[in-house]
Amino acid sequence: MSSRPELEKLTVVKLRELAHEYPQIVGAVGMKKEELIRAILEARGEPVEKEKKKDVVHISQHKKEIRTLKEEKEKALTEKDNKKAAVLRKKIAKLKKQTRILANENKLAAAIKKKKEA
Repeated sequence: MSSRPELEKLTVVKLRELAHEYPQIVGAVGMKKEELIRAILEARGEPVEKEKKKDVVHISQHKKEIRTLKEEKEKALTEKDNKKAAVLRKKIAKLKKQTRILANENKLAAAIKKKKEA
């Protein structure tokens, strides 16, 4: 199994088992399918297609939006608008979760970069 299409046919569980065969792949348990495929291809020294660039959202942008939503929520609570406050609370919780995910991705990317340099 050496080509990307063949790896994409495998389940995440099988990819993790395959990743454990390569000592340079660290943290395979927490990786998503695309990350596993990329890591396996890199470990084998095969060419890896560059992933399409997404719109980059920084943690600071999320935190800024959270602050504004918190202000709106406080305003809604003082106006006794509980429905609006509940909606804003859910939006804040969603943004906080996305912030944690971004932080973990950044930490993982930094660890991979550091390992490549070493």
